[in-house]
Amino acid sequence: YVLCCGGGEEVEMVAMPAPGGRSWSLCVSSQVGCRMGCSFCETGRMGLLRNLSAAEIVAQVALAAHVLGLHVANVIFMGMGEPLDNVDAVVQAIRVLVDPAGLAVPVSHVTVSTSGEAEHVHTLLQALPSVRLAFSLHAPNDALRSRLMPINRRVPLALLAEAMRHCIAATRRRVTVQYVLLAGVNDHPAHAKELASFLAAVGPASRLHVNLLPYNAQSGTPRYSAPSADACKAFKAELVAARLFVKIRWTKGADKMAACGQLGNLNLRRELRRRRLEYAEAAGEGARDATGLRAPSRDGGSACAQRDTLVW
Repeated sequence: YVLCCGGGEEVEMVAMPAPGGRSWSLCVSSQVGCRMGCSFCETGRMGLLRNLSAAEIVAQVALAAHVLGLHVANVIFMGMGEPLDNVDAVVQAIRVLVDPAGLAVPVSHVTVSTSGEAEHVHTLLQALPSVRLAFSLHAPNDALRSRLMPINRRVPLALLAEAMRHCIAATRRRVTVQYVLLAGVNDHPAHAKELASFLAAVGPASRLHVNLLPYNAQSGTPRYSAPSADACKAFKAELVAARLFVKIRWTKGADKMAACGQLGNLNLRRELRRRRLEYAEAAGEGARDATGLRAPSRDGGSACAQRDTLVW
């Protein structure tokens, strides 16, 4: 679902049926765009337009529950944006979501994903020690990770491993590790062995849950390609041999650009700039009462007009 903010910005949320089909997991956004710049992610190509407020984050779940009529059992901060780059609003939003007087989502059913904001892992767990965390690794060494994920130049794997160890100790739960598989880039069995070695230094295998995500194509000419099913299974086998719990998250929703790594609108920044110029011009004309001109509406508009939307 594409959601339009009052100023015409767009964010996206994804509803996924939970096992059994009676409830839903909701993947929500925390920012309009993202400044992390991960090379395999559509949102990262947008850059950061702005943070969402706590109210705008909560509104996504409220819309799903009260407008779409979904029973939201799990809330996952894996939509647009880096949640820990907007940590104060995310913490406040989660407090509302889990409050019995709010949306009453169990805190253990809330997962926050991070690409590596290690400092704010501590901030989040201090405020919400029962929340679940997922760490996006996507490479087993600093050289490759820095090429794929610019944040690694600021927060290398050693610092991220320290944050992961803190999370395991603080929550006493499994920590989720996410790893996108890019054909010919990070999907060789040698990469899997290197990843297993890195994770062994983080904590016991019983406290780690690895999700493997075959690459989902970005808009335009994709920079990467997805490995074959056999290559994905071979990568998994190396991790399983290291006694890790591993799942391959086969692609769903790619036909709607709704799969992992596909959320975003690359034209949004340009469209918003054009509309604001039009608004300023029309507002200037409208200052002269004789013309009778009025500024165009700002509640959605053409930035959202070509897609099925919900507007708050």
